[in-house]
Amino acid sequence: MERNTKKEYEWSKQKYTRILGDIDKELGEELKEKLKSENKSIASWITENAKKYLKENKKWDKTRPNG
Repeated sequence: MERNTKKEYEWSKQKYTRILGDIDKELGEELKEKLKSENKSIASWITENAKKYLKENKKWDKTRPNG
């Protein structure tokens, strides 16, 4: 059975968003090395930290006037 790459691409666009950014090469290499040693992907690390960041900001917004 052949893969329907167009269908897979459309499904992927509905489920995920791509986040790209350039960081200092030394910092990026160190991060990749550390994540590899922990058997984590960059995507899982971004997801984990995005959830923490958004959760922290929701707490902050609730404590601010007009937040």
